[in-house]
Amino acid sequence: MPDGDIVHSQLSGLYQKPYKWLCEGKANSSEYAWVVKDALIRDIKTNYGIVAVKYAKQMGEMLRQMMKNVSQHSSVNWAALSTEIDRQVGQAKVKHHVQELLRRAGKGILHECRYNHKAETSNLPEAVVERLFQEVYKAKFEQRIPLTPNHHADVDNATVTERVEAIRPDMLADISKWAKKATANEDVKNLRRSPPEKVKEIDLDEDLL
Repeated sequence: MPDGDIVHSQLSGLYQKPYKWLCEGKANSSEYAWVVKDALIRDIKTNYGIVAVKYAKQMGEMLRQMMKNVSQHSSVNWAALSTEIDRQVGQAKVKHHVQELLRRAGKGILHECRYNHKAETSNLPEAVVERLFQEVYKAKFEQRIPLTPNHHADVDNATVTERVEAIRPDMLADISKWAKKATANEDVKNLRRSPPEKVKEIDLDEDLL
Protein backbone atom coordinates (compact mmCIF):
# COMPACT_ATOMS: atom_id res chain seq x y z
CA MET A 1 0.00 0.00 0.00
CA PRO A 2 1.66 3.26 -1.13
CA ASP A 3 2.49 5.96 1.40
CA GLY A 4 -0.31 8.47 1.66
CA ASP A 5 -2.98 5.96 0.66
CA ILE A 6 -5.52 6.89 3.33
CA VAL A 7 -8.49 4.54 3.68
CA HIS A 8 -9.50 5.68 7.18
CA SER A 9 -9.22 9.40 7.95
CA GLN A 10 -9.02 8.93 11.74
CA LEU A 11 -6.05 6.54 11.67
CA SER A 12 -2.43 7.62 11.34
CA GLY A 13 -0.42 6.37 8.40
CA LEU A 14 1.12 3.54 10.41
CA TYR A 15 -2.27 1.90 10.91
CA GLN A 16 -3.73 2.26 7.41
CA LYS A 17 -2.39 -1.06 6.12
CA PRO A 18 -3.53 -3.13 9.16
CA TYR A 19 -6.98 -1.55 8.94
CA LYS A 20 -7.17 -2.23 5.20
CA TRP A 21 -6.26 -5.87 5.77
CA LEU A 22 -8.92 -6.23 8.47
CA CYS A 23 -11.56 -4.83 6.17
CA GLU A 24 -10.63 -6.93 3.16
CA GLY A 25 -10.73 -10.15 5.18
CA LYS A 26 -8.20 -12.07 3.10
CA ALA A 27 -6.06 -13.28 6.02
CA ASN A 28 -6.51 -15.00 9.38
CA SER A 29 -6.43 -13.51 12.87
CA SER A 30 -2.77 -14.37 13.39
CA GLU A 31 -1.80 -12.57 10.19
CA TYR A 32 -3.95 -9.55 11.07
CA ALA A 33 -2.31 -9.36 14.49
CA TRP A 34 1.14 -9.61 12.88
CA VAL A 35 0.66 -6.46 10.79
CA VAL A 36 -1.05 -4.56 13.62
CA LYS A 37 1.85 -5.41 15.93
CA ASP A 38 4.28 -4.04 13.37
CA ALA A 39 2.41 -0.72 13.30
CA LEU A 40 2.06 -0.57 17.09
CA ILE A 41 5.68 -1.38 17.82
CA ARG A 42 6.84 1.30 15.36
CA ASP A 43 4.40 3.76 16.94
CA ILE A 44 5.73 3.01 20.43
CA LYS A 45 9.36 3.36 19.32
CA THR A 46 8.79 6.56 17.33
CA ASN A 47 6.17 8.49 19.28
CA TYR A 48 6.47 7.29 22.91
CA GLY A 49 9.84 5.68 23.42
CA ILE A 50 12.22 5.63 26.34
CA VAL A 51 10.99 8.79 28.06
CA ALA A 52 7.37 7.62 28.35
CA VAL A 53 8.51 4.20 29.58
CA LYS A 54 10.68 5.81 32.29
CA TYR A 55 7.79 7.97 33.50
CA ALA A 56 5.44 4.97 33.54
CA LYS A 57 8.00 2.90 35.46
CA GLN A 58 8.56 5.77 37.91
CA MET A 59 4.81 6.01 38.48
CA GLY A 60 4.64 2.28 39.16
CA GLU A 61 7.54 2.55 41.61
CA MET A 62 5.72 5.35 43.43
CA LEU A 63 2.54 3.26 43.71
CA ARG A 64 4.50 0.21 44.85
CA GLN A 65 6.40 2.13 47.51
CA MET A 66 3.41 4.00 48.88
CA MET A 67 1.31 0.84 49.09
CA LYS A 68 4.19 -1.11 50.61
CA ASN A 69 4.53 1.47 53.37
CA VAL A 70 0.91 1.14 54.39
CA SER A 71 0.63 -1.01 57.50
CA GLN A 72 -2.05 -3.62 57.98
CA HIS A 73 -3.78 -1.35 60.47
CA SER A 74 -4.15 1.67 58.21
CA SER A 75 -5.97 2.26 54.97
CA VAL A 76 -4.57 3.46 51.65
CA ASN A 77 -5.22 7.11 50.88
CA TRP A 78 -6.47 6.51 47.35
CA ALA A 79 -7.26 10.19 46.74
CA ALA A 80 -3.67 11.12 47.63
CA LEU A 81 -2.33 8.47 45.24
CA SER A 82 -4.58 9.74 42.44
CA THR A 83 -3.39 13.30 43.09
CA GLU A 84 0.23 12.15 43.03
CA ILE A 85 -0.33 10.51 39.66
CA ASP A 86 -1.72 13.82 38.33
CA ARG A 87 1.31 15.64 39.75
CA GLN A 88 3.81 13.27 38.18
CA VAL A 89 2.04 13.30 34.84
CA GLY A 90 1.88 17.09 34.89
CA GLN A 91 5.65 17.26 35.36
CA ALA A 92 6.40 14.72 32.64
CA LYS A 93 8.33 16.33 29.80
CA VAL A 94 6.32 14.68 27.03
CA LYS A 95 3.62 15.80 24.63
CA HIS A 96 0.12 16.37 25.97
CA HIS A 97 -1.39 13.24 24.36
CA VAL A 98 1.41 11.13 25.89
CA GLN A 99 0.69 12.67 29.28
CA GLU A 100 -2.96 11.70 28.91
CA LEU A 101 -2.08 8.07 28.15
CA LEU A 102 0.31 8.01 31.11
CA ARG A 103 -2.51 9.30 33.32
CA ARG A 104 -4.90 6.65 32.05
CA ALA A 105 -2.29 3.95 32.61
CA GLY A 106 -1.50 5.01 36.16
CA LYS A 107 -5.09 5.53 37.22
CA GLY A 108 -6.18 2.31 35.54
CA ILE A 109 -3.71 0.32 37.64
CA LEU A 110 -4.67 2.32 40.73
CA HIS A 111 -8.32 1.43 40.12
CA GLU A 112 -7.44 -2.26 39.89
CA CYS A 113 -5.45 -2.12 43.10
CA ARG A 114 -8.34 -0.44 44.89
CA TYR A 115 -11.31 -2.42 43.63
CA ASN A 116 -9.83 -5.73 42.51
CA HIS A 117 -7.57 -5.93 45.57
CA LYS A 118 -4.40 -6.86 43.72
CA ALA A 119 -2.25 -8.47 46.37
CA GLU A 120 0.94 -8.52 44.32
CA THR A 121 2.46 -5.04 44.20
CA SER A 122 6.11 -5.81 43.39
CA ASN A 123 5.41 -5.75 39.65
CA LEU A 124 3.57 -2.41 39.61
CA PRO A 125 6.28 -0.63 37.54
CA GLU A 126 5.94 -3.26 34.82
CA ALA A 127 2.14 -3.19 35.17
CA VAL A 128 2.00 0.56 34.50
CA VAL A 129 4.30 0.24 31.47
CA GLU A 130 2.13 -2.59 30.15
CA ARG A 131 -1.01 -0.51 30.69
CA LEU A 132 0.64 2.42 28.87
CA PHE A 133 1.29 0.22 25.82
CA GLN A 134 -2.30 -1.04 25.98
CA GLU A 135 -3.57 2.54 26.10
CA VAL A 136 -1.48 3.41 23.04
CA TYR A 137 -3.01 0.47 21.18
CA LYS A 138 -6.56 1.42 22.16
CA ALA A 139 -6.18 5.15 21.56
CA LYS A 140 -4.33 4.91 18.25
CA PHE A 141 -6.06 1.92 16.66
CA GLU A 142 -8.84 0.02 18.41
CA GLN A 143 -10.95 2.97 19.53
CA ARG A 144 -10.52 4.89 16.28
CA ILE A 145 -11.74 2.17 13.96
CA PRO A 146 -15.47 2.89 14.52
CA LEU A 147 -14.88 6.62 13.84
CA THR A 148 -15.75 6.43 10.16
CA PRO A 149 -19.20 6.49 8.50
CA ASN A 150 -18.19 3.85 5.95
CA HIS A 151 -15.55 1.18 6.27
CA HIS A 152 -13.08 0.30 3.54
CA ALA A 153 -14.31 -2.28 1.00
CA ASP A 154 -17.89 -1.57 2.18
CA VAL A 155 -17.53 -4.07 5.02
CA ASP A 156 -20.02 -3.63 7.84
CA ASN A 157 -18.99 -2.36 11.26
CA ALA A 158 -19.97 -5.59 13.05
CA THR A 159 -17.56 -7.60 10.89
CA VAL A 160 -14.67 -5.22 11.45
CA THR A 161 -15.38 -5.15 15.20
CA GLU A 162 -15.42 -8.95 15.32
CA ARG A 163 -12.03 -9.14 13.60
CA VAL A 164 -10.54 -6.54 15.94
CA GLU A 165 -11.83 -8.41 18.98
CA ALA A 166 -10.41 -11.66 17.60
CA ILE A 167 -6.85 -10.30 17.54
CA ARG A 168 -7.01 -8.68 21.00
CA PRO A 169 -5.68 -11.70 22.98
CA ASP A 170 -2.72 -12.01 20.60
CA MET A 171 -2.04 -8.26 20.82
CA LEU A 172 -2.22 -8.22 24.63
CA ALA A 173 0.09 -11.23 24.90
CA ASP A 174 2.86 -9.47 22.95
CA ILE A 175 2.23 -6.14 24.70
CA SER A 176 2.85 -7.94 28.00
CA LYS A 177 6.18 -9.27 26.71
CA TRP A 178 7.19 -5.84 25.41
CA ALA A 179 6.38 -4.26 28.78
CA LYS A 180 8.54 -6.79 30.62
CA LYS A 181 11.51 -6.11 28.35
CA ALA A 182 10.99 -2.33 28.25
CA THR A 183 10.71 -2.11 32.04
CA ALA A 184 13.86 -4.15 32.59
CA ASN A 185 15.91 -2.28 29.97
CA GLU A 186 14.26 1.15 30.22
CA ASP A 187 14.37 1.09 26.44
CA VAL A 188 12.14 0.15 23.52
CA LYS A 189 14.64 -0.38 20.71
CA ASN A 190 14.83 -4.15 21.18
CA LEU A 191 11.10 -4.83 21.22
CA ARG A 192 10.17 -7.51 18.71
CA ARG A 193 7.01 -9.25 17.58
CA SER A 194 6.49 -12.91 18.45
CA PRO A 195 6.76 -15.12 15.35
CA PRO A 196 3.41 -15.47 13.56
CA GLU A 197 1.52 -18.68 14.00
CA LYS A 198 2.36 -21.18 11.28
CA VAL A 199 -0.63 -22.76 9.64
CA LYS A 200 -0.07 -26.28 8.35
CA GLU A 201 -0.71 -26.56 4.63
CA ILE A 202 -3.15 -29.32 3.76
CA ASP A 203 -2.03 -31.85 1.17
CA LEU A 204 -5.02 -32.27 -1.12
CA ASP A 205 -4.00 -35.86 -1.73
CA GLU A 206 -3.78 -36.64 1.99
CA ASP A 207 -6.35 -38.99 3.47
CA LEU A 208 -7.86 -36.95 6.31
CA LEU A 209 -10.21 -39.72 7.46
